[in-house]
Amino acid sequence: MTNKYHARKTYSELCQRTFDSKAEAVRGEELALLEKASKISDLRYQVKFVLCPKPKITISIDFAYLENSKRVFEDTKGVLTRDFRTKMVWAKEKFGIEILLTR
Repeated sequence: MTNKYHARKTYSELCQRTFDSKAEAVRGEELALLEKASKISDLRYQVKFVLCPKPKITISIDFAYLENSKRVFEDTKGVLTRDFRTKMVWAKEKFGIEILLTR
């Protein structure tokens, strides 16, 4: 099954989870291998932030991890929508986080 941007949910044996797209699964596996090699640590998937409590507006970022003692937030996007761009700016304003985009 695909979504409106033709992304297929993809299961990763390595990560033991289903990702929203093949590109996200590939990046998730790369990060899992980097964590196993101790290049990064504290890898987390689908990290959520509440941008506004009422009405509840959230942003879900694909990956968060520590690299050189610095927290990195990363999202895999095939199509960068206006909605996501707006939420990225909002997250930066509210939480001071930069989101690294990968394709």
